[in-house]
Amino acid sequence: MSMPDTKPECRCCGSKSKEIDENLARDLLYSLFNPYHREKGNVNPYEFIKEHLKNEELKQFFENFSFMFNDMVRGYKYISRFWSEKIEDYVEAKRKAWEDIKRMLKSGDLKREDLSASELVNYFYEEILEDLKREGYVEETFFGYRYTREAERALSKKIFQLSLQNLKGEDFGEHETEKIGVSSFLREEVVDYDEFKHSFDSIDIQESLTRCALRDPSLNFDERDLVARESRHMERCVYVLLIDVSDSMRGRKIVGAIESALALRKVIRKADMDELHIIAFNHEVRKIKEGEILNLRTRGRTDIGLALKRAREIIKKRRGSGVVFLITDGEPTSSYDPYLTPSMCAIKEAERLRKVDANLTIITLSPEKRFLALCDRIAKAVKKSNLVYVENPLNLKRFFVRSYMSRLRF
Repeated sequence: MSMPDTKPECRCCGSKSKEIDENLARDLLYSLFNPYHREKGNVNPYEFIKEHLKNEELKQFFENFSFMFNDMVRGYKYISRFWSEKIEDYVEAKRKAWEDIKRMLKSGDLKREDLSASELVNYFYEEILEDLKREGYVEETFFGYRYTREAERALSKKIFQLSLQNLKGEDFGEHETEKIGVSSFLREEVVDYDEFKHSFDSIDIQESLTRCALRDPSLNFDERDLVARESRHMERCVYVLLIDVSDSMRGRKIVGAIESALALRKVIRKADMDELHIIAFNHEVRKIKEGEILNLRTRGRTDIGLALKRAREIIKKRRGSGVVFLITDGEPTSSYDPYLTPSMCAIKEAERLRKVDANLTIITLSPEKRFLALCDRIAKAVKKSNLVYVENPLNLKRFFVRSYMSRLRF
């Protein structure tokens, strides 16, 4: 029996050539995930499709037909013979056009900045999805497709970069307290050097020499002249991000909330100091693991009390200062406690956050007065709290990154 001449693909060295490079794949993934993000390009993708069309009527009225055909390809299985021949021509032209674009990008005849990722997704949705599946960014399921962990890593980097764009204003969010501890940030006060407490880096040479000169003008330096600056204590924080995934959060709201989670996790990992727990809630609660955040779907009712209860349980078991972020867009409609209304359940659980000395920041995506009044009551019940209204959910990621970045430089 003869053996095949071809060698199997070596996964270690990555011998398999990629259909699209990582930067383009990341941009296409982001356009799939966030259809509200629009890019501008210098080259219109439909010109590539028109070149491969055989039907003259399609060429002449291409702009009118293309959007209708995209809907037919994605949503309809049974169509008349009159349309089926035209659609077959259109689908084949699209496939060839996408291959042309990829080939020209690799050769350098077409620049990445000339193309809009959002327009590419509009025209070549099926072709791009197939390429992303081959590259391991998405996978097919019974209900359609889902993002993989590799996609989450790629989009985390993209979203973090976007969150840093136009980041204005003074940074805030430092976990600094007046407690004495050990860190790289020094206080103004000087104290006697203690070899068991201080490092050599904390010795203030100038103050030590001044002390020596005042004691002995001949400058016979003695160990007792050493002084050090006390370090400011940097509190380790346990962050709990509560994301409302009820029915009303669909669209821009859930996209903005997911982006916030990815951006916050990225900046926390860069600081390498705190920990983050992401909780999705509706009338139930679920801790979101690595690789699951992009696949969140909205459904069900809203139980804010249950979400706050879960946050308290997490903080109680961890070491560090508790910080809770609650992203929601409306009044609670469900209560895990059958003896309390949804609103009273949320207020009671807010009061119980005091037991773990947690800080609560409520980010509301709705300006409705009755809801804001309830959020105000929840905030007052916690005492250590903030209430923030964000008009555009897609700006949430900047709020979270700016909130965390103080004295951190990337």
